[in-house]
Amino acid sequence: MTIFLWMLGITLTIVLAGVAFLYFAPTFGGTPAGESLATIEQSDNFTGGEFVNLVETSVDTREPGESMGIASFIFPPEGKNPTQPVPSERFDKLSLQPGDFVWFGHSTVLFKTGQLTVLIDPVFNRASPVPLGGKPFAMEYTFHSSDIPATDVVLISHDHYDHLDYKAISQLAQTNRLFIVPLGNRAHLIRWGVAADKIIELDWYENHSVADTQFTLTPSRHDGGRGITNRNSTLWGSWVITTELFNVYFSGDSGYFDEFKRIGQRFGPFDIAFIENGAYDKSWSQIHMLPEESVQAAIDLKASAYFPIHWGKFDLAKHQWSEPIERAVKAARENNMPLVSPIIGQQFQLNNLPFNIWWKSSFVDKSFVN
Repeated sequence: MTIFLWMLGITLTIVLAGVAFLYFAPTFGGTPAGESLATIEQSDNFTGGEFVNLVETSVDTREPGESMGIASFIFPPEGKNPTQPVPSERFDKLSLQPGDFVWFGHSTVLFKTGQLTVLIDPVFNRASPVPLGGKPFAMEYTFHSSDIPATDVVLISHDHYDHLDYKAISQLAQTNRLFIVPLGNRAHLIRWGVAADKIIELDWYENHSVADTQFTLTPSRHDGGRGITNRNSTLWGSWVITTELFNVYFSGDSGYFDEFKRIGQRFGPFDIAFIENGAYDKSWSQIHMLPEESVQAAIDLKASAYFPIHWGKFDLAKHQWSEPIERAVKAARENNMPLVSPIIGQQFQLNNLPFNIWWKSSFVDKSFVN
């Protein structure tokens, strides 16, 4: 009886600790309230207590009895993840010039317009709320929030852990001037120390201008929410960034849908399109594109150059780590779509687009993007 009570006490303690973590750990963010909640409830994209996609979308399309393949994350097969540090270049934050772009792996992109320094989906830590997964691959140079220059605008596509990094936002809150986010994400940032007057929330097809740049939140086909009970309580989306120097599209996460064509018709052509290409699976293909669909999206958007993102930094799917870029290169060549692939951390401009096959060797071939 004593042993039973002792084990019961331990079990209850663990359960209570877990519940307390879910409710009180800051990494899970905040809950929309007040004026923000009122705006959400008035949105045409908010129905039945949650945000909805423009087209019917299923998060999980597995066949009955089909495995999720969790074992491949716990015991990754040979070749699934890089065996050596991923190539990366040290970035000098003082060297950023108007027209420069830098990719920090996965979906984190930094660039400078004529007047603004803009950072999208900054993630420099784990893509997980707990230290049990989402660890980034080892890199030759590991980037941190301190590597980023003072920014004018941070854009967030949605609140999943591989796009919205609690630690990074807490640090950037001290130096960044303005955060522009989809509806519902304001509450997360406020809980993490961002001043309320530094946050702009947008619905799909709403925009906000800063200096020489207009930021428009456009639809994507995905979902939102950071907790286990608040799915789709926050909006997700893609970004159109229009400046005097260039016209940029950033997909965030999305399954393929016809809205890419409408965005291309309304806001295109784009000088460069950063489009999700990684962490995909046929079981969730309605919310994450396959590489061939990613290339088709670039075509639909009328992009002059296609930059595959959402790969190269985390183990978030069953495929091998370099499969996304290899399939994307093949599909892009077949469709005559110029593909951009700099080494992580490499600065580049639109008049000198890099095509580096760094995932295989140090071979460089710029002929593909001409």
